[in-house]
Amino acid sequence: MNPLVSESVECLDWKHKAIQKCIEKGIFNDEPYIMLYNLEEFRAKAKEANENLKGLQTMAVKCNPVLNLLKEAINNGLGAEVASYGELIMAERAGFEPSKIIFDSPIKTKKELEYALNLGCVVNVDNFQELEVIEKIISGFSAEKQASLTLGLRINPQVDAGKLEDLSTGVPTSKFGIGMEYRDEIVAAYKRNSWLKAVHLHIGSQGFEMDQTVCAVEKVMTLVKDINVELKQQISVFNIGGGLSVNFDTEVTTPTFTQYANQLKQRVPELFDGSFLLITEFGRGYWAKCGVIVSTVEYTKTSGNRNIAIVHVGGNMCVRTIYQHPIWKLRVSIFDGKGQFKDGEQDGLYVTDLAGPLCFAADLIAKQRLLPLVSQSDYVMVHDCGAYMISAYSHYNLRLAPPIYNYNINTTELELVKKGETIQQKVDFFS
Repeated sequence: MNPLVSESVECLDWKHKAIQKCIEKGIFNDEPYIMLYNLEEFRAKAKEANENLKGLQTMAVKCNPVLNLLKEAINNGLGAEVASYGELIMAERAGFEPSKIIFDSPIKTKKELEYALNLGCVVNVDNFQELEVIEKIISGFSAEKQASLTLGLRINPQVDAGKLEDLSTGVPTSKFGIGMEYRDEIVAAYKRNSWLKAVHLHIGSQGFEMDQTVCAVEKVMTLVKDINVELKQQISVFNIGGGLSVNFDTEVTTPTFTQYANQLKQRVPELFDGSFLLITEFGRGYWAKCGVIVSTVEYTKTSGNRNIAIVHVGGNMCVRTIYQHPIWKLRVSIFDGKGQFKDGEQDGLYVTDLAGPLCFAADLIAKQRLLPLVSQSDYVMVHDCGAYMISAYSHYNLRLAPPIYNYNINTTELELVKKGETIQQKVDFFS
């Protein structure tokens, strides 16, 4: 028995079966790397969120804007949170009901606002200047149209940062929302605009403990209750942006939507007593652990006593992992050419870099990992890649985006979700 611990991690059974099915079907004969999903896992997470949180659960389109996966979200009772006009159009094309599309963005143009308001989306206002633009637009609407609108102010609760400062959107100096320090102006905005029926907050997701999020909710709820006393319950929609941190260290899903809902029910019971429609905007929590990226090992070499395996996934797909290592470290598993898991017990373990395909030195999907001997034509599986990978895809070096498949755990068959990018599509983008 090798006394060292392999960093080629054991993984869930569906992942073993999925890679073997891909090899059996000859998928890698034409595609050097692919994305694989287990949509049953996503469906279970959506069901858990809906049952425990009630209200309207939306998915953050920015985490996974693939059309067929958006349609999957619709089929599982979710709405859409969009952060740009492009995401709004994608959500509309997928078939989300306008009333279930939440338009959040710190930079919405007048034309984009007109489109969203006429469509009937819920719009969250980022700042007072945007509010002035919206007030002018809505002043031209009929009384009936105005009464049908639901808008909210994005309130920045101005709390402490989480573990990841770059993802902390509710700090005192955040670029997002209107700070609690402008309490009087916030109250005045609600007083003069009866269509301001919602409130929105978002302090972040990854790097935050549930307690931090709930504390921010409590802080904003205090303000909302004060406004509602004065304005006869004008605010009827409480929109919590952000989501749950994802456990990237193991295959276990933690925290869960059930745990989060229980905390909210205990500490902010008003969200569940009929006083408000609760809206959530999870993204990574739904999708990250449902998907993996699998790449063939194209070449291997040794340099400076370091084993190096060259793969097709790196800064093109896992942008945060490459540019903010080791904050976004991802687990990997090595499989041989027949799809058998390699743990290194037979051939030993070696300090290894898994080098991505891009032409800069930092493009390493895994640095100095203790891995089994990685051979040409092996496969590398990168875990927890179901969110923010395809949406953050980089055109650098004009690498082609991979096809996406669902491994149906009930039929054990592969289902094409999205075709891979073609060279003509890449050329057209830059032409």
